[in-house]
Amino acid sequence: MAAEYAAAIEANPRLRLAAVTSRRRASAEKLAVRFAPTAKIHDRYEDLLADPDVDIVSLSVPNYLHAKGAILALRADKHVILEKPPATSWDELHELVEAARQAKTKSVVSFVLRWHPMIANLKAMLAQGAVGEVYYAEADYWHGIKPSFSSYEWIRRKEFAGGAMITGGCHAADIVRYLSGLEVVEVSAYAHRGRGDFDYPTTLVAAAKFDSGAVGKLSASLDGLAYPYQFNIDLLGTNGAIRDNRVYSSGLFPEQTDWVTLPSATPNSGAVHHHPFKQVIDNLVGSILEDEPVLSDILDGARSIAVALAIEESAATGKAVTVPELWQR
Repeated sequence: MAAEYAAAIEANPRLRLAAVTSRRRASAEKLAVRFAPTAKIHDRYEDLLADPDVDIVSLSVPNYLHAKGAILALRADKHVILEKPPATSWDELHELVEAARQAKTKSVVSFVLRWHPMIANLKAMLAQGAVGEVYYAEADYWHGIKPSFSSYEWIRRKEFAGGAMITGGCHAADIVRYLSGLEVVEVSAYAHRGRGDFDYPTTLVAAAKFDSGAVGKLSASLDGLAYPYQFNIDLLGTNGAIRDNRVYSSGLFPEQTDWVTLPSATPNSGAVHHHPFKQVIDNLVGSILEDEPVLSDILDGARSIAVALAIEESAATGKAVTVPELWQR
């Protein structure tokens, strides 16, 4: 992740990689040598935050450090590029939301699917009323985490990753919110632990109720070692439907007799070099310098991770859980 962000930063002519820090100095030095040999190396994160040459902080650390790092950066008046999930617990999320509400700087949360070409196409069609009023929304994040995965040693431990829905399924929660324009208000979930090398349930599924009265389903599975990464999207509306990159719209295509397939890439890869990090970085820079809207800032990203946290809680307790309005607490 850090390398992908560094490449995206260096690709933007209005940015430079000014400084690097890491929990291991050798990692920071390796990144600097590869992307910005003149960048300063800081031994402590606090020193980087105190560096006047640093305007934006990009956080590429294990999940459990995301909220803490972002809160410190916001309080130091830095703009923030935050990897998902923005938090791994309710307490972290409340504190992060409060810091973001008080901050005068900008932020972006890397719910990278929002910048994906297929999602951009779908969003544009939905804005034209392609399916009418959405009454059912579904998304699935299925990613078999193999021992060769770069984050395997920490992502399989709940204290570091947070849970399957938090570490990966948050993408599913985010994309149904983004595409439908609806907010999840309640979830009821079940969980299954399908592998012994993880210390938490690795497959979760939840029924969801939206603020409009629409319903849906969200799932996450880290168990799929026998099949490739899959990200499924289904939206049913009063005038049509969407299934991944296929659209059926009585409004846009009144004479169609079968699904229309959009000729674009699909998000069915867990490899980070497929992710649109450059678009994420460029969006934040445009927001800072030209006040362009950010597709997902911390306050918006908080809504998505709140859904994931509610699903984890529901699966653990066996009870339906209301998704709170964090910023009104």
